[in-house]
Amino acid sequence: MLKLNDVIKDCITLKLDGRATDGAIQVFGGNFLSEQKPVLPIEVRNKETLLWMMQWADDVHIYVASGVFHFNALYKPADRFPAARIYYLKTENLLDLGSISVFLERNGLTLKPINDAAFSKLIDDRDYPQRFNTWRRERDSETRSFEGLFNGRRKNTTVDGAIWLSSNGKCLVCGAETDRVSTTTVQGGSGLLIGLQLCSTHEAEAQEQSTLLNYVAKHLGGMVMFDNFQQVSASEALDLACDALKTELDCTIDKVHDQAITARRPSGVAVIVRYVSPMNYAYNVQAPDGTNLSRVDSANHHKVPYGPDHLHPDLRKSKKKIVESSFTYGNVGMDVKLIRKMILDAETKLMGSSE
Repeated sequence: MLKLNDVIKDCITLKLDGRATDGAIQVFGGNFLSEQKPVLPIEVRNKETLLWMMQWADDVHIYVASGVFHFNALYKPADRFPAARIYYLKTENLLDLGSISVFLERNGLTLKPINDAAFSKLIDDRDYPQRFNTWRRERDSETRSFEGLFNGRRKNTTVDGAIWLSSNGKCLVCGAETDRVSTTTVQGGSGLLIGLQLCSTHEAEAQEQSTLLNYVAKHLGGMVMFDNFQQVSASEALDLACDALKTELDCTIDKVHDQAITARRPSGVAVIVRYVSPMNYAYNVQAPDGTNLSRVDSANHHKVPYGPDHLHPDLRKSKKKIVESSFTYGNVGMDVKLIRKMILDAETKLMGSSE
């Protein structure tokens, strides 16, 4: 789960001032906005971070709500970010209230309480719905292809979340205008799809790196939240595929030869996994007699909306030409939803033909 405090921590480590740190928050923060909330509140981890953000803020104050004191560093709505950002610490404890106040005063900041009317004016909440709707239209246009990819991967793979790193139609590295979308996925218990924009030059550079995230981390100053992602070798990928076939798909492994795994279900249906790289792989589902029933592969020989990875859902003669985007990765553990569906569809067809 992305934590905006990790972004702040990285920025401070890089000695970025509060204004630049707030700019980084805007890159990530659009993923957390809603039409109902005219502010993006971020509770910081300590008073030192609060002081850092206060030094460049548009306004600093104490806001009291339901007996809770909020020490706020407020950054007003920006041209391409409709909500105010508030970096804050809160307390109900009068001793903590005094301690934080003294700390800030010693560093040259004396905060005054603010009432609801003044706070409303600062965040400009009256015009927020209009700002949000304008921003949403622009963002939807910017992320349309990314949303389609996310929906497909959520259906067919273990991906269940997505984050868009907003750079407002510009390359995240150099700021050049671009309409290209680059994506990468962080895999934990499930997958998190991350989308961003790079120009053609930096997209080509990124493709030469071990992972897109390592490339982005390097150009964002080595941000630790993006650092040290390792790509597995082909042999490691095959080992992981064997594990997933056994544990997730109830298969036994018949053989592993060269770059291919043959696995079998209790029904006799075979699953053949070929893996050379994320750009060169295939999954074949076969009947017990070896007849091909369905296939996913990465070959670039079909025109599909999100490719080149594609699915042949039914290889029987009458339906052999049906091809659709598979949204797969070449990682059996990640692609298990679609592979399971292919297997179950095959077993259903076999049961029907035997009756």
